[in-house]
Amino acid sequence: MREMGNPDRMKIIGNNIKKARQSLNCTQGYIADKLDIGRPRYSEIENGKRNISLADLYRFADLFARPLEFFLNKDATNNSFKVLFRKAEGDTGLSDIIIQFEGLCEKMLELERINEREVTPSAFDDYKYDTGKLKFWAKHYADYERSRLALGTMPLKNLDSILEEKCGLKIFYKPFSDIRKIFGLFANDTRMGGCILINSSPCAGNQLFSLAHEYAHYLFHKRKVGIISFIKDKDTLDERLANYFASEFLMPADEIISTFTKTVKSNKNITPEDVIYFADYYGVSFQSMAYRLNNLSLIKNKQKETLLEETYVNALRVSTGREEPSREKRKFPAYYTRLCINAYIKNKITLAVLADFLEIPLYEAMEMGKELEEAKKYGREKAL
Repeated sequence: MREMGNPDRMKIIGNNIKKARQSLNCTQGYIADKLDIGRPRYSEIENGKRNISLADLYRFADLFARPLEFFLNKDATNNSFKVLFRKAEGDTGLSDIIIQFEGLCEKMLELERINEREVTPSAFDDYKYDTGKLKFWAKHYADYERSRLALGTMPLKNLDSILEEKCGLKIFYKPFSDIRKIFGLFANDTRMGGCILINSSPCAGNQLFSLAHEYAHYLFHKRKVGIISFIKDKDTLDERLANYFASEFLMPADEIISTFTKTVKSNKNITPEDVIYFADYYGVSFQSMAYRLNNLSLIKNKQKETLLEETYVNALRVSTGREEPSREKRKFPAYYTRLCINAYIKNKITLAVLADFLEIPLYEAMEMGKELEEAKKYGREKAL
């Protein structure tokens, strides 16, 4: 069996194994038990004093869910995901989600490199704010961001595409309803920049609000490196600021008030159908819109509570032909898929690599490749 026996190589591998273990916040004994090797032997491997076979190294790679190259790379570093791992201590399900999140971001980074579209992580500092005036600063920066990104006052249903193209954020969706309730995850990495994972189990409106919420963490809390937005933490200062920002950013006050005044005229006339219309127009959930109308003093507290208690809203949606927008259970955003296709069309990756990036069977990638080749051929013929 081939041994990774060069002394310098042994030190590099051992050091990277140690980094991977620390990312998971595990002890040497725990990892040794998992791999069914003695603790002394494992300690010698970490300290670069013992050879390790390539077969065993593959076992380490599988256990730590990292590519083999990570352990062989002299410059391998522990990045922001280490912070997320620590927050997930004792929660195997969440740790698995974070491992997959990191893998998706690494793939996006590689696709950007292949397409020569590498995005330099933002260097701007976290926005400053007074913790005693969270609502004021949330509105101030929500208005500023809409102006900076030239978004006007229109609905932001395609917010993920906007943030990918204009801010270089890496955004992914994944359902994880089987673990404790989480809106989303945010990580800021020196190589990859801002990375966001949204729980795609809730309705599309909740997903959009969660995305705006995580974007707030990118604007205000990059120095904290990694954040998991738990429902149980919703009343903490950071989470409250993010929620206030998301509400102001997705549902601009002036536009909401203007539309409400023109269509409803008075809070005495408000109906569940009106709230459904506003919610769908802005792409948010019924609940989010009811709270927003109340916060803007367009409806009273009692009206808000009555609306939120309505048990027939879903049935009303069906009867009026305004069903809840479908959940988009997509793992890869449009930008990611476009990078994959561009790389294949320009012969920078093979069909097998395309299948790996899109996480589809090779036969599906072959069918896709055939369609792309036909489209490329048709395009050349049209040009002639």
